[in-house]
Amino acid sequence: MEIIYPSLIEEAYHHSKKFHPEITKEAIYRHFYEAGLIKENGDPTEKALSEGVVKDYTEDWDLTFEAFLAIYPVFRSFDPKHFKKINHFWEMDLALQKKILDQWEQETFTEEEIIDLTAFFEERLPSENEQ
Repeated sequence: MEIIYPSLIEEAYHHSKKFHPEITKEAIYRHFYEAGLIKENGDPTEKALSEGVVKDYTEDWDLTFEAFLAIYPVFRSFDPKHFKKINHFWEMDLALQKKILDQWEQETFTEEEIIDLTAFFEERLPSENEQ
């Protein structure tokens, strides 16, 4: 049986594996849980959020563009004209998507920026029912 770990554990595993090839997802989960950074279901605790250990990428409806940029600061370096609010959420045009993918392939983003971009695009992937 394969265990599906929360995205926070998957991200930590991906990052940690580079420096500690022997690390397991189970060990990361156990460490985060015992340190009070995640709840049993893998959601971050208030402690983790308030101390800045974990970033909350929750987008509410009808955010201002400035509030959107506070969640995804990576987009501050791009022209706001590429963004438009669609169905209550900020989306980017295809030209900017292509530009970002090109820069991603050229490894021009920092690790923090990659985390922001991954969170942004992960929330916008179509579900299996929409494909």
